[in-house]
Amino acid sequence: MIDKEMQEYRTYQRFIRNLLISCGCWHVPTKFNKLKYCWSIYNILILIIYVLINITAVYKLRHNFYHMMNNFGVTISAAGAVIKVIIFFVNRKLLINYHRTLNNIFEEELERNEKIRRMILSSLHKISTVAYMYSLILVLLILGYSTPTFLFIIRGLCSFNLTTNYILPLTKGYGYFWTVPKNFLYHFYFLFEMSLVISSSCTASSVDNAFGFYVYQISSTLRAMTFRITNLLPNEKYTDVLKACVAKHQILQPCRDTLEHIYGPIIFWHVITNALLLCSLIYQAFLQQTVRKFINAILICAA
Repeated sequence: MIDKEMQEYRTYQRFIRNLLISCGCWHVPTKFNKLKYCWSIYNILILIIYVLINITAVYKLRHNFYHMMNNFGVTISAAGAVIKVIIFFVNRKLLINYHRTLNNIFEEELERNEKIRRMILSSLHKISTVAYMYSLILVLLILGYSTPTFLFIIRGLCSFNLTTNYILPLTKGYGYFWTVPKNFLYHFYFLFEMSLVISSSCTASSVDNAFGFYVYQISSTLRAMTFRITNLLPNEKYTDVLKACVAKHQILQPCRDTLEHIYGPIIFWHVITNALLLCSLIYQAFLQQTVRKFINAILICAA
């Protein structure tokens, strides 16, 4: 059972690392440091282009409130992805030190004995399931964006007709100051927009799931320290164990500060933007005739 849980943890750890690598947010030194640095810059530029395209679409659709707010929500998500990548990029040295320190402490507690290992891994399934489900939801959203267009293209290919008579899934053609050509380049616009959506989704999934992973490591380490103090081994002295736990707790405090420094602006951004989106969604719902009639009926009944 322990080996199975350890394998599950390693799988979860690799999953988070691969997600961070895919969006250029994994800055732990390897032999591909220059490549990762360039990939981070490239991803930042791609996401900035994504934001600009959506801002253009919002501007062009300003007279159509419903479609404008749809693009406004996508713009906020894209801007959030840019903020996340930039924060990770600017604080890469801090993150390298943070990852090494926290990971070493966690691995030390994980390898201490079987009881502590079982206690640490007991909550792994819950946090890993949340990460997998969140990533799955984003994948389904991407498929929801792209599937109708892909089906239309496949249908055209089956009839030996590569048509461009479909709507771009992201901007609907409104994200550019020029007219999108209705020739073979139209397909490149489609692939380009899908790459933007995938990049933004990978960034959101990786950074958000990394927060859960780091919190899991910190909380599990604290639980392991508490378990050591309250369940001494026959060959251990209380004072020695207490000193060791206090020393580790002092090491964990800078890790906590680093986590707050990195994710504080990100969480603040989500709180503000989610409030804006919620207000806009409520306003959109109120504009619908069915909802308005329902609200009026409730008010009449209440009167």
